[in-house]
This record gives sequence, structure tokens and C-alpha cells, in this order.
Amino acid sequence: MSELTDEGSRLPDFSPVDGSSRLPEFDPGAVGVRSPGPERRSVRIAAPLKARGARAEVSRLLAGVAGERCVNDALLVVSELISNADRHGGGLREFAAGVEDGHLWLEVADHSEVLPESAAHDPLVPGGFGWSLVRRLSADARIRPWTAGDGPGKTIVVSLRLE
Repeated sequence: MSELTDEGSRLPDFSPVDGSSRLPEFDPGAVGVRSPGPERRSVRIAAPLKARGARAEVSRLLAGVAGERCVNDALLVVSELISNADRHGGGLREFAAGVEDGHLWLEVADHSEVLPESAAHDPLVPGGFGWSLVRRLSADARIRPWTAGDGPGKTIVVSLRLE
């Protein structure tokens, strides 16, 4: 079973100054805010967002900085995380992605405290492989509790190497 942890993460810390694990507030009408500079680019989007929109943003972030295989892996991870937030996590709260120091990082926050599992699965039953796939394709994967005080939830943070 997975555990909620933020200790020892090699991922950038995107928590507010007060140290909470909540992602920064966003303008709900925003379609994306990118930081300047080619070496460090990011986007943060408040829900509602579907996997298609998140994939488009990640494709733009990776343009010119990642090879085709890396982009394909990243888009698959994005699809899994966003779809699972909708399907199993009570809906997406926020999505963030960025390119920094040779890595793509992704943050997906949802409304559920239920942790993803990599469980033994019946090969004749469809589904159930998403979290294993995300972990296999990622250099690092962490889960932080949602501590905003506006209901339960979690944030899944992953990093993929840009190759």
C-alpha cells in the first residue's frame, strides 16, 4: 500500500510560504500561466480540466526539450493521473506541470484521500494498471495529503526524466 509522504522528495517544492501542502490559489478562469525563460517553464491550471487539455499543455511545455519517446511517456502519465482523479478521486482540483533541471514534474490534486494501489490483478478484467504504469514511467512519484481545510484530498507529484 502507498503512503502519504513528502519527505526526501527530489521534486521542487511548490507549497506556499506557510509550509502547507496545498497548491497555490488560481484564477478559476485561467487557462494557463507560464513562467518566462526556456530553461524553466511551468503551467498551473485550476479545475475543471480534462486529460485532453492537460496533454495539450504538457505537449507545449515539452516542445523542443524532449524526444518523442519521452513526450509519449509523459502524455500517457498525464492521461492516467487526470483520468484517475476524475474516475477514482472525486474529481480534479488542480493540475500543474513544469520543466526544470532536465525533468518534467506533474502535480495532480483530487478530492479523495484514497491512495492509488499497485495490486495483483486479474488479467482478464480490464483496468487496474494505471498506478503501476505511472510509477514505472516516472523517475519519482510522491503523494501528499491535501491540507487546505476545504475537504479531503491528495496531490500526486511525479517527475519524469527528459531524454
